[in-house]
Amino acid sequence: MIESIFVKQYAIAKHKQAPLLQEREAYLHYLAARGKCQPQLQNISMELLHVIRVMGIENFRKVNEAEIRLAAERWAREEDPRRMMRGNKSSAARFSLAARGWFRFHGLLTKPPIPLCCFDSAFNDYLAAMQSRLSPWTLSRYGSLTMPFLRWAATKHDNLFSISIEDIDEYLESKRPCKWRPATLAQQCQALRTFFTYAESRGWCRPGLAQGIQSPVVRSRDTSVAGPSWKDVRRLIKDCDGSSWSDCRAKAILLLCSVYALRNSEVVRLFLDDFDWRNETFTVKRAKGGGTQQFPLQYEVGEAIIRYLQNARPQCHCRALFISQHPLYRPLKSVGPAVERRMKRLGIKADNLGPHSLRHACATELLRKGTPLRDIANFLGHRDIDSVNFYAKHDFRALRAVAAFSLVGVR
Repeated sequence: MIESIFVKQYAIAKHKQAPLLQEREAYLHYLAARGKCQPQLQNISMELLHVIRVMGIENFRKVNEAEIRLAAERWAREEDPRRMMRGNKSSAARFSLAARGWFRFHGLLTKPPIPLCCFDSAFNDYLAAMQSRLSPWTLSRYGSLTMPFLRWAATKHDNLFSISIEDIDEYLESKRPCKWRPATLAQQCQALRTFFTYAESRGWCRPGLAQGIQSPVVRSRDTSVAGPSWKDVRRLIKDCDGSSWSDCRAKAILLLCSVYALRNSEVVRLFLDDFDWRNETFTVKRAKGGGTQQFPLQYEVGEAIIRYLQNARPQCHCRALFISQHPLYRPLKSVGPAVERRMKRLGIKADNLGPHSLRHACATELLRKGTPLRDIANFLGHRDIDSVNFYAKHDFRALRAVAAFSLVGVR
């Protein structure tokens, strides 16, 4: 691993001769698989040498946050002329970040015990029940908003049934000094509504408590469809007809985003095993809802992916469909920059530039062709048709037909 990160022999020798080589290389392998680039791995590897020296880690042992913090402060105060970034305020932060990540990876970072809360059992039951209903990101967000409220409520009540709407209002009012925006307050209210809806179904709280939580009004800034015209989308795809590796990869990405309306995260999570070439289908892991969806592989999309695999994708053990072009080979974190760069170069106008704007363009084109909203919602992976009602007000052809309807003679 060290040989693939560093080029100069004296640097390779220095890192290989330092203590705990296997433990450091295992962590670096993990970071490389998570998408860290070579310069980042070099910096982390050098930080780990400082961690070993400053903290006196000859044999692996458990450490705590306080020990890492003190060591980071000592490292930041060191006056070594070889340190090119001496006096930089981020020295301690970089040291702490590398140390915490390394020890946490090996299970040796001890944390102070979290104080028990009388609502912990109910909260854990709620999280387990919601795993099949909410996306991992949404569940994590709701949990991070609900748990602080429960810990605050535990100082006043010993059971959920005694919590009232006045307590919730008092908690939200206590956040006023934090200058929460209406959107943040609305998220907090939604998280609490979801929790107390589940609690009410289990008989843990007062009936109607969830319905009494009213979110503040959040002004919507979406006044127009965010996506480009379908003509511009086809022009964007045609621009990738070149033979370079970047054109091959970009065309496959653009077709997946525009023809199938895939989100950025859904594209980067495609693997080679998700494609069934015999039956000409592929499977998508939906970012929201945690489900999967199978699509027929259109000829143009299949040809673009095959061309990318044959002419542009490096040969490596990584099973992700889209990977970095240079070692260390790793899955792409995002396809957004590549899409945005090409849209800007062609002068394409849209409210938002990137993969999600192509998703909007696909939905708008489906609506223009007369596809029912229910079918569009299913195609986009939405469970609720309300998620696509936004596009209905932009179907100008249908709106003109309604406007042209004459009321003469109607009584």
